[in-house]
Amino acid sequence: MTTPILQTPGFAAAVIDALSSHICVIDGDGVIVAVNRAWRKFAAGNPPVSPRTTLGANYLTVCEDASGPGSEGAAAFASGVRAVLRGERDHFQMEYPCHAPTENRWFLGDVTRLGGRRKGAVISHATITNRKLLEFKLMRLAETDGLTGLPNRRYFIAAVNLEVERVRRFGAQASLVMLDLDHFKAVNDTHGHSGGDQALGHLARVCRKRLREIDLLARIGGEEFALLLPGTGEAGALAVAEVLRRALSATPVKAGGGDFSMSASFGVAEISPGDTSVAGPLDRADRALYAAKRAGRNRVMSFATIPAEARRPAA
Repeated sequence: MTTPILQTPGFAAAVIDALSSHICVIDGDGVIVAVNRAWRKFAAGNPPVSPRTTLGANYLTVCEDASGPGSEGAAAFASGVRAVLRGERDHFQMEYPCHAPTENRWFLGDVTRLGGRRKGAVISHATITNRKLLEFKLMRLAETDGLTGLPNRRYFIAAVNLEVERVRRFGAQASLVMLDLDHFKAVNDTHGHSGGDQALGHLARVCRKRLREIDLLARIGGEEFALLLPGTGEAGALAVAEVLRRALSATPVKAGGGDFSMSASFGVAEISPGDTSVAGPLDRADRALYAAKRAGRNRVMSFATIPAEARRPAA
């Protein structure tokens, strides 16, 4: 009688050796009792992942003792493995980083309980680095203004909300500046939409050259920009805004149809410990901006100094 192929000696080992995922089998105590070729090659890589990931090592101990970059999810993964070994679940899956000195890497860990009376589990680690890098690229594109290269409104709002929380909890200082190009419609009418695009890019370049690395400039609307200044109170924010205003007024836009000048108006508001979200300081900075527009444009105004009627919330 011919022996069925599934019962052929060495069949299972040959199958798992042919797989590209890193696979090991652990017993009920977490001890590694079998590994495939991909696992052995990865564990012995340059640099080696761990000398304790070979046969006879305790996989759970390796996870729980992990430290350094890329080890953040090791304890959580070990917890999932234990749940499978205890029979609390048949399957567990988790994405985690496993970075190397020369590259960032991500893997999908998959744990499946052995069937029947045997206690243990099959663990596989499949590389998902290309997918994670694509996800990060798409995330950056979703949070970046395509014309100016600046962060967009979505990114800015999230960043300011974090800063509001820091001010509220630790009494830190931070301010917002809203800025808007003056007579932008006239720029488009006179120089075309390409001229308007060049003006927006020009504003981004001029401002970024004069800001600190920790400052965050974003395009949040058509010709409207916003600036987060961490560690900066109202007086400092007014000074920064004035530097930017002067630089924009003094630096012409270089356009294909001829250079032209432009200006911008600025509104400043300090983030208060009483703020609970970006809504409050953003609204105050916006009111100061429109007060600057009404006062003649090409100027900087602070919410604290605009007329009382302009500071009242809209009904």
